[in-house]
Amino acid sequence: MKLAISFSGGATSAFMTKWLLDNKRDEYEEIIVTFANTGQEREETLEFVDRCDKEWNFNVIWLEAVVDKRANKGTGHKIVDFRTANRDGAVFESVICKYGIPNQAYPHCNRELKLAPMSSHLKELGWKKGEYVTAIGIRIDEMDRVNSKMKELGLIYPLCEEKRADKKSIAKWWEKQSFSLNLREHEGNCSWCWKKTDRKLFTLAFENPSIFDFPRAMEKKHGLAGHNVDGAKRVFFRKNRSVSQIFEAAQLPFRMFDGERQLDIAAFDHDLDAPNGCSESCEVY
Repeated sequence: MKLAISFSGGATSAFMTKWLLDNKRDEYEEIIVTFANTGQEREETLEFVDRCDKEWNFNVIWLEAVVDKRANKGTGHKIVDFRTANRDGAVFESVICKYGIPNQAYPHCNRELKLAPMSSHLKELGWKKGEYVTAIGIRIDEMDRVNSKMKELGLIYPLCEEKRADKKSIAKWWEKQSFSLNLREHEGNCSWCWKKTDRKLFTLAFENPSIFDFPRAMEKKHGLAGHNVDGAKRVFFRKNRSVSQIFEAAQLPFRMFDGERQLDIAAFDHDLDAPNGCSESCEVY
């Protein structure tokens, strides 16, 4: 059996990758580590992936989606590196041009920007389904994110199955390392991800409004791209809200995101803090 490690660029995923390479090499005939760049990653994420690779010899294969504009043709891949990785959103825009703006009703960004290029690369290597498993960095305290079809899809969740680590223990482990992912929890993942809670989005709108320039431009340029059932322009955010509406809502009184305080159930507000499938990193499947 072969092992494909999906390294999302998050701290948990990096911990999982190092643990697997340190402890499970003898159990697999071949192991590869891939990172799929969306063109909207934080620069800190790209630097972190590169540092992990250099410090721990991950031999990360950096992938980006290559969209085939023809109908019924799947997304392929190209191999890049830290220096050549796209940073202006061109990769993301190519997906939007064909499939339209991703949102809760059309959640294809993960599929086309991460899963498709990874699957394309494995196919090019000659890896066949049933001959490999894919490791995904989800913690034991994130069991609700585990895919119910994991066996059918050939997925493994080492940190859950081995009961290796939860959020606190991984944070303590990183405190002992010589470097870490220099991002706060709400900054992780795709910088403005539509799956983030409203509290995280509103906080980001105050702290770093420029990160929303890309989705704002995409709504203006490609609102009618892709398949739209009702012919209306698509927008990114839940409750059918545009970037401008997120900024308008962020003007109303609210408490800024504080990771530690949000752990307090008394401070939880369902409207502002419902997770909507987003954690600190974006995992495939």
